[in-house]
Amino acid sequence: MMLELLPQQLANGLALGSTYALVALGLTLIFGVLLIPNFAHGEFYMLGAFVTYALVATGLNFWLAMATAVVLVVLIGWIVDRVVFQPVAAAPGHDSGGHGSGLSLMISALAGSIILQQLATIIWGTEARTIPAPMTGMVRTSLFTITYLQITIIATLAVAWTAVWLVLHRSRLGLAIRATSQNRDAALLMGISMTRVRLATFAIGAALGAVAGALLGATFPIYPSMGVNPVLKAFVVLVIGGIGSLPGAIVGGLVLGMVEVMVAGYGSSQFQDIGTFLILVAVLLIRPQGLFGRAQVER
Repeated sequence: MMLELLPQQLANGLALGSTYALVALGLTLIFGVLLIPNFAHGEFYMLGAFVTYALVATGLNFWLAMATAVVLVVLIGWIVDRVVFQPVAAAPGHDSGGHGSGLSLMISALAGSIILQQLATIIWGTEARTIPAPMTGMVRTSLFTITYLQITIIATLAVAWTAVWLVLHRSRLGLAIRATSQNRDAALLMGISMTRVRLATFAIGAALGAVAGALLGATFPIYPSMGVNPVLKAFVVLVIGGIGSLPGAIVGGLVLGMVEVMVAGYGSSQFQDIGTFLILVAVLLIRPQGLFGRAQVER
């Protein structure tokens, strides 16, 4: 019986892991380039879901609603960076390159997260909502069943990863972003605009979070604090894959999704989060730099 259920569990794990990877991809980019532990990233995910919900409720097509939500969340991401992170980075006592201390940036991110949650509560209340599914139906095989929405989530991750890779490796902007992530001081000496890099990094990160929130909002209930758990899982994914590694974010997200589904399917959903953080501890003990990380990073 356990082996008979395995293909179905793998299909479910792949869909769930793709969601984690989408959230972690944006978080990894922001942390890898700007060294910001952005706990407010979960609220980009939450706002992507709520804005999509609000627009669909007015009669707008789901995909147009999601695209509009992405644009709005990108604007919010820029505002968060400008109001929450840049003043901390520019405060006296921090380095000349515009980095704030890790602790002060983390506290700022948590403050931003709480503020965005409270604003969402004021606008939409605490009642859980759901976004009408943009598609119905499923593919049935002799081994497993997978819904069209799950297939869409998996395909979205593939498209998002390809798009991010092309931007980073086939454009001057991507070259600037990669140079900044490797050596910020050298990038400044080369004349790279940090303002442009920050705007691009937050735009890509916020967009990925918003897409994940919109797609998952059509699967699970949405509420103002819905971003807390995914962003914690995304940080676990960062550790598993390697901090700052975009391939690691993909692999780490898929691994985490698979493990959670396996634990819930063959054990109990009550132990799902326990399994997640046991993996975190194991990786920290066995390979602290993560699957794709470097043993030591000089900044």
